[in-house]
Order: sequence, then structure tokens, then C-alpha cells
Amino acid sequence: MQYLYHLVPKNQVGTILYPLNNMKQKMPEVFEFQNKKYDWRREVQETVVPGLGKWNDVIHLTPIEPFETVKELKEAGVWKKWNWKAYKINPNDLDQSKLVIMTSEINNYPDNKHSILHFEPFSIKLLKENSHLPDVTKLYYRDCKKKNKNPLIYVYATHVLYKGTIDTTNLEIVEV
Repeated sequence: MQYLYHLVPKNQVGTILYPLNNMKQKMPEVFEFQNKKYDWRREVQETVVPGLGKWNDVIHLTPIEPFETVKELKEAGVWKKWNWKAYKINPNDLDQSKLVIMTSEINNYPDNKHSILHFEPFSIKLLKENSHLPDVTKLYYRDCKKKNKNPLIYVYATHVLYKGTIDTTNLEIVEV
């Protein structure tokens, strides 16, 4: 079975995961805290997710197992001993008509760091085909080490975007 993952938010309020834009009204303090991570890259928030709205109208999930991500961060030398916990989500428990798979295409990294985003309707087959960190993400981690920068964990990696909320009450938590 192929699962989806979402990092357990630091200081999570309640048991429901919301898209960032939904938090603006429901939990303004949480919205402000989470929105700060976009301070230096506001343009990404304007990304249109076909059929679902914009970047902050969806919950961002990954099909990549947390253990694989941590392994690659450690190998690149950028692992900071973060206390990682991730919700393990069965995609069959979500409304699949509200799921989109986003992949990135990038040519000539590191000379070109801008990716072309591709959005595809959700399917388990496509999910399985995109369930590992791409080589360009691993190169990016190594570049971050050379430049002594903290990496964006899932840059250039496949995202699964969900237009809805997720109740975490009965979800398994994977700890790394």
C-alpha cells in the first residue's frame, strides 16, 4: 500500500489539518506562524493548482516515506536532528476527486533552479511512480550543505495536494 505523509505541525491546535488559507479565519495565530515560512518566497503562494485553487488552498502531502527523506538529508550532511513526526495517511480515505499530484521538471540544475510544475489527476499508479526523492532534490541538499543553508525539505519532490481537511484523530504517526 502506498501512503501519503504530512509532518505533524509544531504546536498543532486540535486534530484537524486545514489548508493554510482556511486557518486565516479559524486560527489566526497559527496562520501567521505557518505563513511566515513564505516571507521570502511569496510568489509560490500565487501558484494555481488546477481545479483546486491556489497553493494555500490545499494541504500539501508527500508520497515519500519520512525515513527516505531523513536518510538523504543525513547523507548530504544537512540533517539537524529535527524531531520528525509524520501522519501516515491512506489515500483511499480521502476524496480522490480533490487530490492532485504535482511533479517538478528541472533542467540544468544547479545553473537553473526554476522548475516547471506539472499537475495530474490523482491515481495510485502515478503515486507509486513518484514515491521517491528525485535526484535533483538530493543534489539540492548537497548544495545547501556547501552553502551552509537550511534546505526546503521537499523542493523539486512530488507533492500530493488535497482540497479539504484531514482528521488526524486515528492516524498513525511515524517517528524518525
